[in-house]
Amino acid sequence: MINQKFAVVDLETSGNDINKDSIIQLSIVFIEQREIIDQYTTFLSDRTDLSVFIQELTNIDADMLEGAPAFKDIAHEVYDKLKNHVFVAHNVDFDLTFLQNHFSQCGLHFSPYLTLDTVELSKIFLPAENSFQLADIASGAGIELSNAHRADEDALATARLLLHLFEKMMKTNSETLKQLYHLSKNLRFSLADLIFSILSEAELGHPPEHLKRYDSFYINEMVLPAYDLPKYTVEELYDRYIAGTGAAYRADQLKLANEIFSHFEEGRHLAIEAYTGIGKTGALLIAAVSFHSMYQDQVLVSTSRKILQNQMVNIELEKLTRALDLNLEFINLKGRENYLDLNAVSALLETEDNNPEIVLLKMRILTWLLETVTGDLSEIGLRGPEQAYYKTMLIQTGKNDSHYYFDLALKKASRAPIVFTNHYFIQDCLEHLDGVKHIIVDEAHQLKNALDQRTETEYAYHDMKFFVGQVGTPRQNRLLSSYIENNDFRQAYLLEELMEKLNEHVDMLFNAIQAGNLESAGSIIRRALEFCSIFLGTIRGTNQYQALYNHMHYFSMSLTELSNAIENGNYTIQHDRNIQRLKFIVTKPPFSLLGEAHGTESLIMMSGTLEVKGTFDHLKDLFNGEEYDTAIISNASLFSNTKLFIPDDIPDYDHNDDEYVYALLDYIAMYLSETEGKLLVIFSSYELLHKVYEMTKEIDMFNDFIVLRQNRSGSPDKLLMQYNQLDKALLLATSSFSEGINIEGTDDKCIMISKLPFPVPKGNDFKSFYTDDLPRAVFQFRQLAGRVKRNENDKGLVLLLDKRIMYKPYRNAFLKYFPEENIINGPRKAFKHYLSDL
Repeated sequence: MINQKFAVVDLETSGNDINKDSIIQLSIVFIEQREIIDQYTTFLSDRTDLSVFIQELTNIDADMLEGAPAFKDIAHEVYDKLKNHVFVAHNVDFDLTFLQNHFSQCGLHFSPYLTLDTVELSKIFLPAENSFQLADIASGAGIELSNAHRADEDALATARLLLHLFEKMMKTNSETLKQLYHLSKNLRFSLADLIFSILSEAELGHPPEHLKRYDSFYINEMVLPAYDLPKYTVEELYDRYIAGTGAAYRADQLKLANEIFSHFEEGRHLAIEAYTGIGKTGALLIAAVSFHSMYQDQVLVSTSRKILQNQMVNIELEKLTRALDLNLEFINLKGRENYLDLNAVSALLETEDNNPEIVLLKMRILTWLLETVTGDLSEIGLRGPEQAYYKTMLIQTGKNDSHYYFDLALKKASRAPIVFTNHYFIQDCLEHLDGVKHIIVDEAHQLKNALDQRTETEYAYHDMKFFVGQVGTPRQNRLLSSYIENNDFRQAYLLEELMEKLNEHVDMLFNAIQAGNLESAGSIIRRALEFCSIFLGTIRGTNQYQALYNHMHYFSMSLTELSNAIENGNYTIQHDRNIQRLKFIVTKPPFSLLGEAHGTESLIMMSGTLEVKGTFDHLKDLFNGEEYDTAIISNASLFSNTKLFIPDDIPDYDHNDDEYVYALLDYIAMYLSETEGKLLVIFSSYELLHKVYEMTKEIDMFNDFIVLRQNRSGSPDKLLMQYNQLDKALLLATSSFSEGINIEGTDDKCIMISKLPFPVPKGNDFKSFYTDDLPRAVFQFRQLAGRVKRNENDKGLVLLLDKRIMYKPYRNAFLKYFPEENIINGPRKAFKHYLSDL
């Protein structure tokens, strides 16, 4: 099949409804003998009234479609071109269904015998990609795609991606290919035929030396590095860093590096606030490398978000080591559960469930194992059902002493000069790494929240229902049916009845929690535990019972944890009208970084905002009562070119008052109409966000702009990418939008914030306002404000619709770096005046 003719198709359409919408551009790239030989492209004029969204997305307008043929005019020509070709598309279901419907209207029946989906192929053979959008995959594969969402560009990029995937497949270990071949028979498209043709051409032999066999599959073997680092002072490293990177010399950056080094050297703790833009990452890395070169002591660096952790290692450290010409490797270390368990992989491969989602998961892991040297599950990004299936296998294998990738990570970490981690995993690092005496906590204002999350276990309705569902019934190809095949069928009715009762009790439990009846919830759990006990007692010691036993034992332990939490009151509930979104969170005692067991000599807490109301006292608990120095490196000109505008003609927000919403919309409309640009608006709640979104539909002016909105289940990364691609857009998001993604790199001149970004308090709990909530809100506010200023000459405008900043005691915390003349409290007319300065 690999040497057959391929037709790679991409369509641009006026919408997603095959019955109402039309194809506006069609492109086909033809491949023979693994080479692109031709391309056919045409605009189509069946529909020329395109929505603003489609015009913005595709860069196609009505003028381009004028004079183009209708589909019926080219239907037979296209049909003949596609005949006798393997049909390929990036998301075949969309393109093929649209084409088939259009062909059908012309009296043609189009049903290709062989089809390939490059999304499916990419998920299997490029398993570590973060996104399977064509633009993202093309970028990762080094394929040019200058004008995404145009059929000619997309079809060509998809064709090149297909050839790239062919190369990957042909280089895949033949034993793994055989496994993939057998698995692919359960998938919808023609991958099995493709793999068979590759296997028939492959020269079978021994696998490459870097691969080793583990059970029934192969893995990529990690080589542990050795380090030899000459002695360098901070000043020497900084001079070489400036010379090698071409970065500007910043006295404050060097001062910060020296502060960190001296506190490590003297074994003292430090809380330091260093303004945004000082170059904290470069400073802390130079200090850590210098300290290790002088004393051979290891440094642990922790930050609050995965994106910053990866940025440190993949960008800043690479830049530093290249500039310094140092042979250094560094490691991201996480908790054990974040590394692939190979016994769980074996169990997964042994399951006979032919569900396409499970089959695809098996195939993705098999190819990823040939590439990964870390086994870090974040590389493959298991989501939704994939994550649930893997966790199920992990539980069914039970506890064991085989933690191949985690053990390798620990060995590598034990040799590394600097170990990086996320606040969430810092406890795991300190528990498993011997000899870490020096710690840098970046974005320290987020530490307490992360440590609290680490001590929490979250229980959700859909997770517990899924877990029970994995046992299944005797008629389903799941755990119970597999167990029954090897045992006396007479017990099947009892076991099935017990599972039905447990399934009902999960419903009853979450209904009771939602109703606030915790006493009833405790009774329901106790009855469910009795059912679990009977189930476990029935299967214990029978034939091949272990996987089912481990699964149900884990469920029983979860119920016990829930019961104890209710009894002892160590829980919180995130209420929601929808039982699917209700969360019951079990809490445990807090963790201290400076406990006696860890032997930490020097702990550096640093952030863009740490000082609150003139002191650092709110950090006492994090320093476990030990003495610590404090320092502030400030920059009076941080927001010198950024205006902060607070309207004086807008009412306070009332949940039932539309007057505030209309006033907010008026400011949005004024900005968009004056600038013809785009705007990011940050809301304090989804309730207000959705209210504004619905009202934009009623105002004609917004028809000229794409209105995007954040929702609870969507990906902020994808939303931001879409926003950055558009020229005229309004993005409505919540204050959580900036958490976990990099919002830098756009050219926004203005940002609107509906309210100061304080987290929603749990009940009436304001006890942690000054220790947790205020520092987080100030940091987020400064981060958002920094978005509108990319360099010293940029002018930016922050529109804040929250008068509290003018008179509340925490005013100075937010306005610390804003010159008084840049803070404007005025009406709409004044706001319009400042727009002309942007």
